Amino acid sequence: MDKLNVVPWLFVISHGRFGNELVNSCEMILGKIENIYCFSLMPGMAPEKLMEEMGEVLKRSPTHSIIFTDIYAGTPSNVATVFAKRKGFPVICGMNLPMLIEAEMHRNELSIEELVNRIIEAGGESIKNVTSIANGNTYE
Repeated sequence: MDKLNVVPWLFVISHGRFGNELVNSCEMILGKIENIYCFSLMPGMAPEKLMEEMGEVLKRSPTHSIIFTDIYAGTPSNVATVFAKRKGFPVICGMNLPMLIEAEMHRNELSIEELVNRIIEAGGESIKNVTSIANGNTYE
């Protein structure tokens, strides 16, 4: 696959401020991240309000941007799906810190398909049962 001509923007959507703090942690490790946008569904907030807040930024974003959400089929994921259908953005649910690190480290060098696959792989590979590993068990 060919590398993208335009670096994709990253969108992080979560229940509460989880996404903001995930980005803060990522920046603590990698330094300032350009073109990453966080949106929070706060208690009592209508999904329409979240869509409105996101819509303005998404209008300006490049074609192959990526949306991260916390929980599949939760309100942030459902809102992201609306934009995914409109703009063709991939939506990756179950975000974690290794996924954001992988996205930032490789978003300017891979095709969107390769990047999405690499992000999902990094997220899954980061889940370990450390106690089991420390005890010498063969399963993780």
